[in-house]
Amino acid sequence: MNNSLISPWKVSATLGLSSIAGFVLGQLIGNRKQSANRILKMIRDDFKKEGPVIGSWIDSQAEPYQRYAVKADVYHGGVTRLEDSIPVNYQFVADARTGSLIELKREN
Repeated sequence: MNNSLISPWKVSATLGLSSIAGFVLGQLIGNRKQSANRILKMIRDDFKKEGPVIGSWIDSQAEPYQRYAVKADVYHGGVTRLEDSIPVNYQFVADARTGSLIELKREN
């Protein structure tokens, strides 16, 4: 009777397969873009802390972006809020993975 229930090759094969599966899953989940609507909501919520937001928009397709050494997929969008009862427009570029603002430009 064999006292060893698990042979060394089964352990090695199982560890190898789980490592490969973990790597692939990490690449898929770790590099996933957030939805444009979710990022717009985050940005609107930040703007609302400073005053009423009366309008906003975001492109639903992420685009490649490079400025100096920074490369990312980004969403372009805008927010209009009231400042001293006057509508002020802001244009933004947001990282598609983190939602962080890469550029913010005040118009008006």
